[in-house]
Amino acid sequence: MPMRLYADQRTSYFAEQLKTNEDYRVRTQAALALGASGDDAATKPLCDALTDSNASVKVAAAAALGRLGKPAGLACLERAEAREQTPAVKSQMQKSIATLSAGGAGGAGGAATPPPPGADTKYYVAIEVTNKTGRPEAEIDAIVRSAIQSKILSKAGYAVAPKGETAAQGKKIVGGKKLKGFYLLATVEPALYQGGNLTQVVRVSMWTYPSKSLQGEFAPKLTQSGTPKKDVQSENILMKMCVENAVETFHKVVASL
Repeated sequence: MPMRLYADQRTSYFAEQLKTNEDYRVRTQAALALGASGDDAATKPLCDALTDSNASVKVAAAAALGRLGKPAGLACLERAEAREQTPAVKSQMQKSIATLSAGGAGGAGGAATPPPPGADTKYYVAIEVTNKTGRPEAEIDAIVRSAIQSKILSKAGYAVAPKGETAAQGKKIVGGKKLKGFYLLATVEPALYQGGNLTQVVRVSMWTYPSKSLQGEFAPKLTQSGTPKKDVQSENILMKMCVENAVETFHKVVASL
């Protein structure tokens, strides 16, 4: 049997089990199998399962959408998360939303662990994200941290501190390797919908690290026209663009020091 046909049949089989089997354990396993399939066609049955009567099935479907990694799964997760009342289900939905918002799959979401400082490293940057949007913390942190980290590491001579690093750990690395340390605090303001437009501001303050002496602030503001109602995908894009602009300015400031 051709492999593509075999894969299609497996997806159809698990989708049918997820939809109709009376045993929640079978539906749970079907959801997980769809998440591991890599098949675009698995997205719709998993989205439909986010309204299953059993919490375990909903958790499995949410986790599977995160693992599947298809952008089409993001919107249905966000809709389901907004109305979900069960804490365990809501938490898994938020994790998968963060994973898909960051453009990846297979993990808990967020930026990948950055590589340690190398022989050519001159600057060491710690990142913190403050969320004022009202959207899930994990989701916003994943989007913004990933964008900042990627932009910083795109320039030679930079290394990024892993999330959760303590000041004492940072001091040891900066001092031991004779690096210049910086700390970037990104504050994400609520998206503003006004006059048919969407405006997003992210304030990025620049500090020394680990001593944290304020050096300046960059506050990129971007507006997208023709957006009269809430559009999470557009908010995400503008957030990324804002922080990328801020990091470009940061790079210029560092180069002038």
